Amino acid sequence: MNTDQLTNNGTIPAYLNEGLTPMSLNEELVRIRIQEAQRFAEEQRLANRLASAQRWRRLSRWAGRRAARFDL
Repeated sequence: MNTDQLTNNGTIPAYLNEGLTPMSLNEELVRIRIQEAQRFAEEQRLANRLASAQRWRRLSRWAGRRAARFDL
C-alpha cells in the first residue's frame, strides 16, 4: 500500500498526520514545566559549584595562614 495516498473518505491516516497535529494544551504545559525544571536544575548546579569553589577558597586561605605560622 502506498502511504502517500489518502484513505477512501479523503482524510489522511492518523499515523501519517501525527507530526502535523498541534500539541494539546496539556502537552504544551508539560513541555514548559519540563523546560523550567531543567533550567532550575542547571541553576542549582551552578549555585552548588559556586558554593563549593568558595568553600575551597576559604580552606586554601586557612591552610596558607596555618602553613605560614609553622614556617621557620
